[in-house]
Amino acid sequence: MSIFQAFILGLVQGLAEFLPISSSGHLELVQTLFGINQSNSIALEVMLHVGTLIAVFVVYWKRIWNMIMHPVKSELWLLVVATIPAVIAQLAFGDFFESGALYLGFSFLITSVLLCVADMLGDIQKKHKEVNWKDALIMGVMQAVAILPGVSRSGATITGGLGAGLTRKKAADFSFLMSIPAIMGGLVLSLKEILDGSAIAGAGGWGPVLVGIVTAAVFGFLAIRTMLHIIRKISLKWFALYTTVIGVLVLLDQFVFHFFF
Repeated sequence: MSIFQAFILGLVQGLAEFLPISSSGHLELVQTLFGINQSNSIALEVMLHVGTLIAVFVVYWKRIWNMIMHPVKSELWLLVVATIPAVIAQLAFGDFFESGALYLGFSFLITSVLLCVADMLGDIQKKHKEVNWKDALIMGVMQAVAILPGVSRSGATITGGLGAGLTRKKAADFSFLMSIPAIMGGLVLSLKEILDGSAIAGAGGWGPVLVGIVTAAVFGFLAIRTMLHIIRKISLKWFALYTTVIGVLVLLDQFVFHFFF
């Protein structure tokens, strides 16, 4: 992986993690377009996710500090509840969906459907209630659905939050906080490959990896700020239109043209 490719992957990861267009699906797509060897792609994606984790910590540092100082009385236990369904899904189906390229086009279309549903739910008058354990569980189940590359994690969890009765802002906030245990869990699972150097070597060395991490952090920060600003003002159907176009193009290439797949 070259420095330029690492920059592009970091940019894609940073933007697509928090905009509801699927970071995993876009990383799969970009690596395929670049012809990057994906044998170490899981560990590489984890390293790029570290960049977006940094962005979350920068934006939400006050809430995260409160969770550290008051683990029982804060949102920490809600994040644990929200993470359980994804852990179960990963253990049960993670290997089955390891080759995400097979389902990529269909997964982008699933994201489009979820975003259209979220947009309709978001138009319903919401009470400004706080997140409770039922909301967290519903959003956690939706996060489990997003283990399939191409299904947006943020799009799925925001849809779950809106369906549970949260406002768009509160659903987005909690969705972004839910990325913390998800990313940290992936980092722990890939720690051996990272420490023994195999993942770093497969990605082209520490130079490209660090470029990817920093780029993902910068654009992740911008994506969070942008999403929190626009989610209350514009229709999510614009994102649905984008993922529909991407999904159709991927399916056409998979089944008709075979340029990349």
